[in-house]
Order: sequence, then structure tokens, then C-alpha cells
Amino acid sequence: MSGPKLTIAETQERWIRLIMKFSTVILALFIFGTSEAGAKEISVGMGNYEPYYIAKGDTGIFPDILKAVFRYMPDHQPKFLFGRPNKRLWKDFENGKIDAVANVFDSAKLEGCKSDPVFRFRDIAISKTDRNLELHGLSDLKGLRVVAFQGAKKFMGPAFKAFDGFAEYSEIADQKLQSGMLYRGRADVSIGDMFLFLQSLGKIKAQAKEFAFHDIFPVLTTRMGFRDRDMCSVFNMALRKVKSSGEYEAIFTSYLNKFGYQK
Repeated sequence: MSGPKLTIAETQERWIRLIMKFSTVILALFIFGTSEAGAKEISVGMGNYEPYYIAKGDTGIFPDILKAVFRYMPDHQPKFLFGRPNKRLWKDFENGKIDAVANVFDSAKLEGCKSDPVFRFRDIAISKTDRNLELHGLSDLKGLRVVAFQGAKKFMGPAFKAFDGFAEYSEIADQKLQSGMLYRGRADVSIGDMFLFLQSLGKIKAQAKEFAFHDIFPVLTTRMGFRDRDMCSVFNMALRKVKSSGEYEAIFTSYLNKFGYQK
């Protein structure tokens, strides 16, 4: 049984609505596609140490943070450049071959602008859980055998540089070897980056719960460096949105969970 016949005017009205609806969809797709295609590519020089930078998959703590920030910058699309030595990165940046560099220290001289603090490092003191050490400050390291990363005496500040109460003190070039020294009892305390230490535990088949993490040193932050000075204000606004949404801290927490760390 067929429905009521439409008049010519009603048929025309239906066709007009259908065409308008179809045109709206096409226009939306066009605008979206144009926006994606028209986004300005920003080449970003990255570091080369995991888990902060992981070239495979364009991931790692710092790339994940940058990807979150750039999602609030739809007119810009980051292109990460991994595996370049620091000297080459800076040379390429100075010569205009790279638009931005990650992990810029406050002391670094830069042609362009520096963003608000973006990246965060945690150099901490680590001991074996079964030692039951109570470390609340530098003075609590007195009489202990300490292994630190190469350059720690210069990097950790004047108080650490002047401290001479260690029973033994050594620095090694590869931070990932510190966990083995601590695990095998060749040191009482390891001083270095928390995430590098956690990642290295897989090589010695140890677990995070076997170690105590003593947060006795100041947190260190670094910035993004851009050649285009206007980029800093745009980036900073997007960064504030990522931090206020909770996504910033969630990225760090996700990597801690990955390594089995619990407070």
C-alpha cells in the first residue's frame, strides 16, 4: 500500500533539504581536510635516551607531552627528529634547518624564544628496600657508599659538590649500570634520574618494589626552544590546558605504572 502522493512543490522541497544536508556534510569534510592539510609542520629536534625519547613509534615521556600540547594547536603539526647528536641538533637549529628543540635548559643561549617549563626530571637517591635507610637530606648520605652519574658533582649544585662525607663516591658514564651496582651491593645509594633507573631494572631482572626512592633533591625542569618568537605564546597557552586537564601528570604516572613503581 503506497503512501499519499506528494505535490510538485513538496517534492521540490524535499530535494532541496536533501541537497542542503548533503552539501553541509561535504563542506564539513572539506573544512576538516583543509585544516589538516594546511597545518604548519614544526620540526622538533629530540634527544636520544629512553624512556624520555623513544624513536620507535614517536613516543616516550617527552614526545607524549608534546603531542598532547600540539592537539590544542590545530594549525601546527609536530615532526619529531630523533637520533641526532646534541651538537648537530643545535647547529641545525641555529642554521634554520629545525624549527624547535626540546629540553632546553634555562642557562642555554637561544636565538628565538623559550617556552614555559615543559619537561621534568627527577634526580633522586635510591637504596635497597631491605637496607631500611632513612634519607631525608644530603647529610643522611654521610658514611655511605654512593654511585652517581657522570658529572653529578657539577650538575647537582654547590651543596652536593662540597659534600665530603661519603664513605666512597664514584661516578659512571652509563646511568643504566648504577642499578646493577646497587642491586649487587657494590654501593649503598645510587643517585641519578628516576626513570632511567626504573627502565634499567629489566636488564638485571629486578623489580621496583625492591628499591626505596628518596626524593631529596630539587625537581629540574627544562623548556621548548622555538625559532619563531610568536610560537612561545601559542605553545604556552596549549601547555596550560594540558596541565589543567590532568593529562600532563597522567603521562608521567603512566610510565611509572609501566615500570611497576608505587609510592
